[in-house]
Amino acid sequence: MPDDRNENDQPTGATPPEPPGGIPSSPPPQSTPPPQPGQYGATPPPPPGYGTQGVPGGDGAPTVGDAFNWGWTKFTQNVGPILLGVLAYFVAFAVLTGIAFALLGGASGVADDDANVLTAMFSFGFIVIWVLFLVLSLLMQAGIIRASLEISHGRTVELRTFFAFDDFGKLLVAVLLVGLGTAIGSVLCYLPGLIFAFFAQFTLLYVIDKSQGPVDAIKSSFALVNRNLASVVLLYLGVVLAMFIGYLLCGIGIIVAMPVAMLATTYMYRRLNGEQVAA
Repeated sequence: MPDDRNENDQPTGATPPEPPGGIPSSPPPQSTPPPQPGQYGATPPPPPGYGTQGVPGGDGAPTVGDAFNWGWTKFTQNVGPILLGVLAYFVAFAVLTGIAFALLGGASGVADDDANVLTAMFSFGFIVIWVLFLVLSLLMQAGIIRASLEISHGRTVELRTFFAFDDFGKLLVAVLLVGLGTAIGSVLCYLPGLIFAFFAQFTLLYVIDKSQGPVDAIKSSFALVNRNLASVVLLYLGVVLAMFIGYLLCGIGIIVAMPVAMLATTYMYRRLNGEQVAA
């Protein structure tokens, strides 16, 4: 019998032939547009004036020139509260010095028969004044560091910033440990003590800025200096030069040199840690 099937008909269960050119590819997946600012999942923009844009050396490795340029600029922008804070501590130092001279003058006028008793009293008084000098020096240094960190974050510095005594216990222990390490190193031909103080120069910054304990702060300072030895050596020399010039100007220049040097140190500390500073 003749086959009535059409030649295009396929047997049941047969696989249809592939079209010319092979199997067509699937349509490309639809790409999801990135979230726009303000949408959920978008990274919020940084606050105005924050970041390294406009900061000297903000797009590359920081230099000592960048650090002191930024430090001087920020000092002039915040000269009022900075000078008032530093001068307040200098007045306190002057008062303690006056008390020390008064004790010295009183000791020289003591009669011979009372000398033994009063000499012991004056000796105790000098010890107390010496301890107060150390505590006051620590508080002043911590106040300048705290103000420098606030400026590096783009925040407003007020006079009370210099008298915030947070973490005083940790700061005191950190200073004692650094002093002890420096003293022990100094006994060993002096140079090891200088090296220890050099590597520990960022300790108080880590205590105040990162709330680290004294030992961890010393370790962090050593690690930062070790990773950036050349930059920190130049910074150290720049700070020494600035302080020397300040002392040459009849001691008055130190009121300016000290905060400018600390601002430069704070700039390098934050930049070497890969952090941003306020422009």
